[in-house]
Amino acid sequence: MNQHEMSKINRSGWEQSAYKAWVNRHGEPQEYAKCLKANPEKAVAHYLPFMGNVKGKKIVNLLGSKGNKAVSFALLGADVTVVDLSSENQRYATQLADAASVHIHYIISDVLDIPTEHQPTDMDFVLLEVGVLHYFVDLPPLFEMICRSLKPGGKLILRDYHPMVSKLLSVEDDSMVAKGNYFDEGMKEVDVAYSILLPEGEREALTKNRIRRWTLGEIITSIAKAGLKVESLEEEAGIKWAFPPHAADKIEERIPGLYTILAEKTC
Repeated sequence: MNQHEMSKINRSGWEQSAYKAWVNRHGEPQEYAKCLKANPEKAVAHYLPFMGNVKGKKIVNLLGSKGNKAVSFALLGADVTVVDLSSENQRYATQLADAASVHIHYIISDVLDIPTEHQPTDMDFVLLEVGVLHYFVDLPPLFEMICRSLKPGGKLILRDYHPMVSKLLSVEDDSMVAKGNYFDEGMKEVDVAYSILLPEGEREALTKNRIRRWTLGEIITSIAKAGLKVESLEEEAGIKWAFPPHAADKIEERIPGLYTILAEKTC
């Protein structure tokens, strides 16, 4: 399967009920905008220590989904672009931006097939956050595109699920076991991510997504080969996204659930 085929499948999944899912989670865009305006730092608090003052900075959020990060950065004075496959996501994001009285650029496109006239350039920051790398069949083209998008000295911030959990570990009888294969290179069919925000009866009718999970070594190597200098890799304890709360609480502090990579374009 090539990237075009994979993106076509995943676009179909994200074009179904994403808008309704975001309303179920955050409320109507007009309601959610009030929360973001009251505290714009909250939704992007993890990233601000890596970025400093973002006023006047150019940021592109690849696969930026419902736009809450983009709107938060815009409220802080940044010039923000989102690239995403889903018009459902775009509808929520643009309504959110309008309600917050800010502007964001929202491009509906496969990240690796952005029209020439909309290609992001001279970016201060490229942000990839939580649950996006698995939508790519190959990593080098993605990180090469990111390197081209950044200005010299610009930085990639990648935060995602830790492959130790997403590829290897699972819980059985409240104990953690290495049931998966960390080195598995196969594609997997999964529920579209927002399905948990919909009533059970609606989930069954949703088209599945197709993903490919990556090892930490594959990710870091691909970033480095693309011409980006890895400055830091931070691993975070926290696995509530992966396991039932009663199980996660017992092992929460012992397992890396997320990681953040900071990498700079040096030329």
